[in-house]
Amino acid sequence: MAALRRDKLRGFTLIELLVVIAIIVMLVSILLPSLNRAKLLAKMAKAKAELRGVDSSLHVYYIDHECYPPVRVDCNADMRGHEYQLPVELAQGGYLPQGNSLQTMVAVEDPFSPDHTYKYNAPGPLVVNNAFHEKGNDLWLPDNFPQDPGDDLTKARGEGTLYNDPKLCPVRWVIWSVGPGGPDSPKAASQRCPTSSRTWYDPSDKQGIICRILGSDGLIHLSP
Repeated sequence: MAALRRDKLRGFTLIELLVVIAIIVMLVSILLPSLNRAKLLAKMAKAKAELRGVDSSLHVYYIDHECYPPVRVDCNADMRGHEYQLPVELAQGGYLPQGNSLQTMVAVEDPFSPDHTYKYNAPGPLVVNNAFHEKGNDLWLPDNFPQDPGDDLTKARGEGTLYNDPKLCPVRWVIWSVGPGGPDSPKAASQRCPTSSRTWYDPSDKQGIICRILGSDGLIHLSP
């Protein structure tokens, strides 16, 4: 009886433990890519849904003010990386929730860039270090927008046109997430971003921005 009890109380052998660990490692290696893809798709879905909400806010703002809010940039070191953040006017008017710092004046955070809002760009008014300029902001577009010449992204802006007059520009505004790869990825950091389709998200390399563009014809252009 004593021997029988000892057999029942016997634990795993070292070989059995190693086999169990090997099986767990194998299962994790199989499941991890699927989990990472699911997380990526969830972030992308969140970004697209929130950009749609920002679009609606800009639409209502335009109805109320007959113009779109100005673009903001700041030369201060602590604002580096926060250029083109969502307009504070959207928060001040109650169109979007208000943030609690100069870096995030609107509380709508880009899931691919923590502590940063989505980005906004438009031809026309520009606020630089709190100084207002009526037609101070240029928006670059490829000459055949919404198509793209497909030039090397490392080249300076060319084969396109800079617009600072909203009445002449084929685009009213652009809002975007820096997308997979983050703000320092080659596409998000390109001088052709965000209106060049070459900077938009591409499933083949899993990088690029997620954008929403309102054309002067009222049509919305989307990245894939």
